[in-house]
Amino acid sequence: MDSGWKGRICLVTGAAGFGGSHLCAALVERGAKVVGFDRWSPRNSFLALSGTIDRIDWIQGDVRDVDLLKQALERFDVATVFHLAAQPIVPISNTLPMETFSVNAMGAMAVLEAIRLTGNRRDLVFASSGAYYGATTTDEPIAEEHPPLPAMNTYAPSKVAADEMVRSYARIFGTRAAVCRFMNTFGEGDSNFTRLVPRAARNLALAEPYDFGDRDDGSTQLDFLHISDMTRAYIALAENLDAGIGEAFNIGSGRGRSTAEIARAASLAWDGTERTPLFGGPARSTPIVKYLDTSKAERILGWKPAVPLQEALERTMKWYKDNWSAIA
Repeated sequence: MDSGWKGRICLVTGAAGFGGSHLCAALVERGAKVVGFDRWSPRNSFLALSGTIDRIDWIQGDVRDVDLLKQALERFDVATVFHLAAQPIVPISNTLPMETFSVNAMGAMAVLEAIRLTGNRRDLVFASSGAYYGATTTDEPIAEEHPPLPAMNTYAPSKVAADEMVRSYARIFGTRAAVCRFMNTFGEGDSNFTRLVPRAARNLALAEPYDFGDRDDGSTQLDFLHISDMTRAYIALAENLDAGIGEAFNIGSGRGRSTAEIARAASLAWDGTERTPLFGGPARSTPIVKYLDTSKAERILGWKPAVPLQEALERTMKWYKDNWSAIA
């Protein structure tokens, strides 16, 4: 599919996760040789359900294990590392703050050290997060230069620490590394039902009330992106890394949509019925608004989102319908 990837050996940490599964599939389709690295491979992961796990090499281990990472890099002669492994569930971050920081920040450190200690010649693309910017309320797109603001969870500072360290290694040690900052990615195979779109699918599949809990009042405006656009962004950054070493790139739709709007659109995509979503969070006088300025990625990487929201939701909801018995 892409001769630039044919035969290239790639290590994907967090390979059994939502983003990692799709990235592995996309790399395999391009002819890359993929080594997946994760603590486990659930049978209901997209990696397993898509059959991608049978087309890659597999290493089971903890991303904080520097020695194991070094062995993997050297044994497979890895050229490109995509570091996606993380504790990504925001509510859990406030329950297990030390584990979240350890996996997210120290896991990134372990990957950086493994690369440095094996010759510092491998490319690294790191999955950061729009959580880097904290909680914002201004209805303006956020550029990469925007400083981190106070957050309402410990997930955000754990990603800030990792993000800063990746870019620091590029400056200090010459590590060929760069950062993608994503917002609210959704799509086929996401089994994290604390997220908005998977929760909508679960409510609908189980014929439960269309209820989204008490974390939000429905007014929050966020940047939603389909998983296929996310995987294209990782690959675009890897392909253009010479122009982006030590840099961060925002990856998103470039506009904000309220959680209530997304919930209604997900219902329409499910069966053509627009349900009224229930949000039990305290009403906010000033809504949270967060969406990303993606002009830098378009200018330097040649990347921009390609899948319209409604098409993305239709593809996603169809997948949940077709695969519900396998993931439930």
